[in-house]
Amino acid sequence: MSNHRIIDADCHVLEPPDIWQNHLAARYADKAPKLVKDHEGGDAWLTAVGGDPDPIGLTATPGMPYDQFRWFGVTYDEARTGCYNGAARLADMDLDGVHAELLYPPQRTMSHFLGDEDPEFVLAGVDAYNRFLFDEFCAPDPTRLIGVAQIPSIGIDAAVDGLHAAAARGAKGVLISNWPSGGETVSRDDDPFWAAAAEARMPVSIHINIISRAARMASRRAAATQGNALYRHDNEATRAKAIGGMSHVFAMATGAMTAMIFTGVFERFPDLTVAWIETGVGWIPHFLECVDDRWWRNRVWGDLPITNPPSYYWYRNNVASFIVDRSGIELRHRVGVDNIMWSSDYPHHGNDWPYSRKVIDETMGQCTEDERAKIAGGNAARVWGI
Repeated sequence: MSNHRIIDADCHVLEPPDIWQNHLAARYADKAPKLVKDHEGGDAWLTAVGGDPDPIGLTATPGMPYDQFRWFGVTYDEARTGCYNGAARLADMDLDGVHAELLYPPQRTMSHFLGDEDPEFVLAGVDAYNRFLFDEFCAPDPTRLIGVAQIPSIGIDAAVDGLHAAAARGAKGVLISNWPSGGETVSRDDDPFWAAAAEARMPVSIHINIISRAARMASRRAAATQGNALYRHDNEATRAKAIGGMSHVFAMATGAMTAMIFTGVFERFPDLTVAWIETGVGWIPHFLECVDDRWWRNRVWGDLPITNPPSYYWYRNNVASFIVDRSGIELRHRVGVDNIMWSSDYPHHGNDWPYSRKVIDETMGQCTEDERAKIAGGNAARVWGI
């Protein structure tokens, strides 16, 4: 393997058992996620999202052989310490040959807080997670553990304030899980947030999906009355979790990306960078061909607020991460060698720890040394200033 520096563009944190006792305001203790047991005796987080508790099994045992992975029945005693402890994570990174990681929150935690009806609780939960991330998890080495600050879901003022707070604490990037102004789609109401991000040179990440607070609230109300198939432990629900998600990823990414490009976000904010995380990249050449064709045919009568083909804004303003994407590597020149970033998704069960170097060698063997250096770390270093 070449001697270039590897930077993992998408990793996650498993909530430690004491996270909410240590970081969430005491007055919200009754509403905090609760650690309970799943039906096989494993540890699981019970939240207001609805349905059965969410087990830690698929987010706690990196390195386990694939035929031993299990969704239920995994406890924190079995979980790898690097999943929830920053010092132990650094040791796991050393074993894997990874210099730095971009760290994203567990989605069950964010769904619990971002979809709550009490705006003060939303802010308290987001603040608690961010303080844990930066003050505890990343503290052993903030130059290698790169926390991505979560932005709250209660409107444009709180989103802008959250970005400024992230910048003040030294964060190199932020994550949005809904459109900044709180709408169901991107709009001019979001512009103050894009402006603040561009001015601060703060990359904005979107991790797979954009779901409004209103939609999250509606989903949890439905789950409360109907049950939530996502967390049921019958065979049908287990199979759905094992095979699902890819069409959802593509639909969310292409829809949100198309909306941002065609509404002129990148035209108005040329210094804005958006990172599309865990979307893969092999589909992007066809996507760019389609949107460029639509722009060319409709640019005159459609009153489109962009002056260049959509692909221009992709190459200038956007990057995306992949885990294993041989098609994307083969098409890297059409995707943009400067626009794609390798990731492992540690500690989720789809990762290949501690064999990341082997995976990079096997999947990027056709790349030149310069291309591999960019994809496996250089692009992430440039985007987030690592």
